[in-house]
Amino acid sequence: MRKLIITCLVVICAATTGHTQNCKVLVNALSLNYEGECKGDKADGKGKATGQDSYEGQFKSGYPEGEGKYTWKEGNFYDGSWKKGLREGQGTMHFVTPGKPDSLLTGFWKKDVYQGRFEKPFKVLAQSSKVSTVQVTKNTGSKNPEITIIVSNTSGNTTKTDISASSASGIAKMKLTDIDIQKGNFMSKLDLDNAERSTKSIIRGVEFPFKATFRIEGEMVQIEFFEEGNYTIEVNILQ
Repeated sequence: MRKLIITCLVVICAATTGHTQNCKVLVNALSLNYEGECKGDKADGKGKATGQDSYEGQFKSGYPEGEGKYTWKEGNFYDGSWKKGLREGQGTMHFVTPGKPDSLLTGFWKKDVYQGRFEKPFKVLAQSSKVSTVQVTKNTGSKNPEITIIVSNTSGNTTKTDISASSASGIAKMKLTDIDIQKGNFMSKLDLDNAERSTKSIIRGVEFPFKATFRIEGEMVQIEFFEEGNYTIEVNILQ
């Protein structure tokens, strides 16, 4: 009976050791050695992998995924979010130069490509009840620091095909009446009669970061812009 218990213990120990040794990391530069949690013979959970490079943090199905620190062979390292072995989400890249402070690149990443300091260059913070949609676009073709606001208004039963008819039948067009600035500034505002169903205002010489409440007669939209650029805001209001 004693021999059988000892034999079982040896088998269990060997199985546990073999599972750790056979746990695969599916990134070639990290595949030499792995210590940590496994699932289905692949690194999954917390662990540390080494090879040409090294990584310590969370894994999923054999890849770095979650939070972790990846160090390249030359010494540069990234500390932040990962998805399937690629930088994805928020993190900081450290570029190491001997004898000098690290050069840092902090922000958001998508499929291993740096996107910028912020996940999005703007954020819609608030809107009043009759504002049905707010669409903000950063225009890549222009570098002028401007914000264009296009206001369209329709009745609740109006569709895209009969907007012009409803405007002609007495629905008054709404326009931008005031801008309450909470951050930044701008130089000038130009109001235009854009089309039968909408009005357009262009604010020029915008100083970013910029945060403001755009008042459209009795309605409002509050937006914050984190990065300099040329933006278009399209606001649709139900009457």
